[in-house]
Amino acid sequence: MKAKVAAVLLTLGLGSTCWAQDAEKKSVPAECTKTIRVHGLVPKGPFKFLLKESYKGSPLIKYQTQEDGTVSNATLTRSSGVADIDKKVLDAVARWKYKPRPVGCGVIETEMSLIFDPLMK
Repeated sequence: MKAKVAAVLLTLGLGSTCWAQDAEKKSVPAECTKTIRVHGLVPKGPFKFLLKESYKGSPLIKYQTQEDGTVSNATLTRSSGVADIDKKVLDAVARWKYKPRPVGCGVIETEMSLIFDPLMK
């Protein structure tokens, strides 16, 4: 059975952490904490469901945004229960690009959930 799946992107922005390169900094400028995605798609189905697999919930992805806007260290912290969804989400996030931030801002770590609703058409 093929399920049509729509994706909604939720970024847990409050859970984002910014590491400044200068450890002595007490406060981080606002332009260092903002991440603006300028390129990146959310994977769309169809997804391959193996007989033993069932959708258990939205996958949770953790990744780092570098100063130059590239994404690194994308990892799956909670599986959707469907290997094809998990793989396509990780591959998509790894290709995202963000607006570059000023030198010295450091890395921003984000944890994000993609919600797939199999009932949406």
